[in-house]
Amino acid sequence: MIHTEEMIVNTISALKRIREEQKSPVHAILYGSWGTGKTFSSQKIVSHYDDVFYIKIPDGDISKGRLYRLIGLALRSGVRHTWEGTLNMIKYHLDYLKIKPIFILDESQRILTKYHILNELKDLSEDLELNFSYLFLGDHTIPRILATHPHSIYKRIVITRELQPITESTIDTLAKELRVEADVKEVFEMAKRKGWTTIDVAFILQTCRQAKQPAKKDTVEKIAVALGR
Repeated sequence: MIHTEEMIVNTISALKRIREEQKSPVHAILYGSWGTGKTFSSQKIVSHYDDVFYIKIPDGDISKGRLYRLIGLALRSGVRHTWEGTLNMIKYHLDYLKIKPIFILDESQRILTKYHILNELKDLSEDLELNFSYLFLGDHTIPRILATHPHSIYKRIVITRELQPITESTIDTLAKELRVEADVKEVFEMAKRKGWTTIDVAFILQTCRQAKQPAKKDTVEKIAVALGR
């Protein structure tokens, strides 16, 4: 399991535990630079849960109706022509399933400055028929956004963590998955020095595999130059 996937899984577990302890919805924020594997890990993780759902926040303007459609599609509860109709479908669906959803909101920096959407998310989380919890997932701009765009929903955020670009365990996992012999410590030191992320290392290890070469210092440096990294 790569470090980002592990962090998301641990955060979901913590949210569920804290939610039960406090008897009210709570939320979390994980953020990090592009390439740490946030989207890939999230989409993989939700397939293992029946109460965790993934939504990628679209770029540009987002209306109340569009937000409800995104939620309805994620839950597979269906959508209607009006947001009221979609909300009723969502409530009926959740009452049938008897679950308290956690939504992973990917690219959440796109909505953390939009108060009308945050207001809706807060209202949905406080609706006793819904009890939504959110894992806001986004890029490195999130700390600045939180500091400059305060909102009452943030008072229910119980976990805020930065995702690391890469770890030794992730390199080891990737190497094993790709069946590439790798000097994990050497690759990790190079990754830290050059600012590589999970995706950068994955590309390099894939190239090592294609070249049938072990991922050792000299080989990795040559491949990195060839890949422009």
